[in-house]
Amino acid sequence: MRLTVSPQEMQEGAFVVIQSGHWNYYGIVTDINLGATDPRFADEQTEVRFPAHIAKALHGQTLYANLEVLPNLMLEVGPDEGTPEYKDWQGKIDAGLKDAPRILPVKNVPPHHAVVSLANEGDIAEIFGDPNKESNFVIGYTREQNHPVCIDLDKFVQRSSGVFGATGTGKSFLTRLVLAGLMKHNQAAVLVLDMHNEYGFDDVASDTKKAVKGLKTLFKGGVRCVGLGAGSTIRGNQVDFNLEISTGDISTSDIETLSRELNLRETTPTILNALYGTFKDKWFAAFRSMSRDTVMIEDERGKTKEKPAEERGEVGAGERCECDGGGSAS
Repeated sequence: MRLTVSPQEMQEGAFVVIQSGHWNYYGIVTDINLGATDPRFADEQTEVRFPAHIAKALHGQTLYANLEVLPNLMLEVGPDEGTPEYKDWQGKIDAGLKDAPRILPVKNVPPHHAVVSLANEGDIAEIFGDPNKESNFVIGYTREQNHPVCIDLDKFVQRSSGVFGATGTGKSFLTRLVLAGLMKHNQAAVLVLDMHNEYGFDDVASDTKKAVKGLKTLFKGGVRCVGLGAGSTIRGNQVDFNLEISTGDISTSDIETLSRELNLRETTPTILNALYGTFKDKWFAAFRSMSRDTVMIEDERGKTKEKPAEERGEVGAGERCECDGGGSAS
């Protein structure tokens, strides 16, 4: 769509409203590009060839900017207020003869020459909810006009949700805000598997280098931080308690699940089964104690013994050799 204002007044990602008859369309600006009625006017410096006022008038007629907008939602707003048609339309709604307007996924497109404007505070509240409502929690503000954007926490906890985005777009920061909202409004108990220690304690934002408060600082007794392993800390902060996992609690299926992450070979299941068959629940501890310099020998009576690796070729009759982390030879 053609811009009638300077492209510097718009930003990619801006919320806009497209007005078309009885309907409003809500969309997001996905791209801004420059155009010209004739490429020559875009390439030539007309300010040099013509007086300033003529060059300005020429630019206004030949140079322009286009917006690419992705419509996402639509809302029936009815005829113009104050008209007989509007009173009739509203009367049918009040009488229950017509459903009250509600936000819908976009099903069509607005026509040519529809008027487009930046979404105002009322438009943002229509889409995301009134920030003054008790169950609504403000998670940010629009870029252009700083209007509050909120989510309804009552509805949020009723369904599965996800935060998606490219690297550096603020997924972790937004997740921290949502978690803070759930805790502040006491909407849910949350278990966070924090692989990078981002949410519990205070941190520094990677982009702005500003201090960011952790959930432990904000809610103190309402948050319990758990460290994995004895004596572990999080950036020097003491955790509330430590979670220790016994080597006997680790199953071979746990390792198989991580085959891709650990870059294991296709023979891994066979080796794991051999380890478990020999050492039972102590297989992981036995595997950790192995080295490339020794092998474990199991005789015909089922007893195991350790021999130097150079004796690999000297396995006696009825003995089985477990070597190099559990590979078998007979």
